[in-house]
Amino acid sequence: MRARLAVILMADLVGYTSAMEADQSLAIELVRELRDKLLEPEAVRRGGEILKRMGDGWIIAFPSISAAIETAQFVQIALVDHEKIRLRMAAHLGEIIQDETDIYGTGINITARLQTEAPPGGVMISEDLKRQLDEKLSAGFSDAGTYDLKNLANPVNGFQWRPATQREKEHTELPSIAVEPVTSAPETRETLEVCADLQEQLVYSLSRRTGVRVIATDSMSETNATYSLRCRLRCRETEARISASLTRLGDGQVTWSRFLNGDSEDLFELSDRAAEQLSDDLRLQINAFDGDRLNDIPDDQLSPSELRSRAAMLFYRATVEGYNHAGKLLERALRLDPENGSGLAMWCEAKLYPLEACYREADPDLRTRIIESANKAVQTAPRSDYCWYTRAQVRARLAGDLNGARKDIDRIFRLNPSYVLGMEASGYTEFIAGNWEAARKSLVEAVDRSTEDPFLPYRLYPLSIAHMMAGDQQLALEAISDATEMRPYCRHFWLVKAWILRKSRMHSKAETAAERAETLSEKADILAQNLHLPDPIREDIGLPGDPIQA
Repeated sequence: MRARLAVILMADLVGYTSAMEADQSLAIELVRELRDKLLEPEAVRRGGEILKRMGDGWIIAFPSISAAIETAQFVQIALVDHEKIRLRMAAHLGEIIQDETDIYGTGINITARLQTEAPPGGVMISEDLKRQLDEKLSAGFSDAGTYDLKNLANPVNGFQWRPATQREKEHTELPSIAVEPVTSAPETRETLEVCADLQEQLVYSLSRRTGVRVIATDSMSETNATYSLRCRLRCRETEARISASLTRLGDGQVTWSRFLNGDSEDLFELSDRAAEQLSDDLRLQINAFDGDRLNDIPDDQLSPSELRSRAAMLFYRATVEGYNHAGKLLERALRLDPENGSGLAMWCEAKLYPLEACYREADPDLRTRIIESANKAVQTAPRSDYCWYTRAQVRARLAGDLNGARKDIDRIFRLNPSYVLGMEASGYTEFIAGNWEAARKSLVEAVDRSTEDPFLPYRLYPLSIAHMMAGDQQLALEAISDATEMRPYCRHFWLVKAWILRKSRMHSKAETAAERAETLSEKADILAQNLHLPDPIREDIGLPGDPIQA
């Protein structure tokens, strides 16, 4: 057994399994073409050693960093217009351990994991390798973000390249946020400590998000970041306020702003609350950055993480069509990276929400697949609050397992006590159970945290009914009125409003709301899903009992 340091290049053929199923002889011919005419000859010509062939994949070792990268780029450029062949490639500088039968080592594992995140037609490399590149080769690689790779203790920062014009390269660069030191007025020992604590919390929480690179700055000086996050604490007598704004540094445009009020007697409580709320609000902004960054790239050229980002953008459009498109993107992402917990959980959401919006039951095979995928998601990513949220929704709404859903919600709050989706899942679970007080308590918390969230009407809808069932007609009317203001063409919302008004003996206004509902088509709305109400209540409101059109 011998060990050596080398540049490890891995390549595999995208869609090989489906190609084999469709036309085995053609798939084999594509592999031969790569082996005999392009990949292997180019690698060997630059000093590469073919360590292993794996049917549709290769592991190649290079003594030279530039030779490995030049081989990968040459091959991918040569394949740009190929009708059948699409490779994804990854490279890393690491140790290879080799015996008579196989190759091993952490370097091999890291390269293999990076390859799952590589874009079809492109190359993904580790930050360790990028540091060794000369200026010319390094210039083409853009920051692709940090990945928690399976079976690796520490996250790996990846940089990717795909054949593109310089404009496209700049467009695909991962956006970055510089979190500036928080300022205060007046400046006291306590306010300075609170400001330092808030900056630290924001850096930590934002760094956990994909689709953005976070920079903690030590001064107000210019940085090379895309955006700057600026916060200020102001205290006066018994009142305190934290204001925040996100500025695009290229043109100075303020793209988002928010402020929170609190008690000047407990500034650390205000800081904790601000860190939680600002992180949640910025999640929407970050997804928008990532969506804008990827607009011009075709679906079949996106990496798994980019496919998940595009799917997330479609989720936020809150349409059945968007969810169905997202489901197709996530199918593609899972073919490239089948063990990704977030991808599995997002696929479950993409399938579950349109079913619930259309009041349809999943066929047995789809039902089984959704439940199994939700289970696999939490097993693969046990530290992901989102994966536990998704399984809680699947358990409560698809499997009818309310106790199981409650266990998942407990796990969510142990991971992230301020997670708004955890509050939402708790509200929906207790709503289905008919625990109206518990349901409205959780949904009120979710609504209070959803100021700029497009899913706010989705939370107001069950909240209005929970208020009504708990005997609070005024709060019920306020909640559903807010929902109809934000989603004025949703028939379900107007039916609930008419029901609340009728029960409140406001018959004239109830008739007006009912007439408004009748003018709207009974079309599925992703924000007005099946609430699993008892039949007498559902019938009294006039909500569907049978499937409806998307």
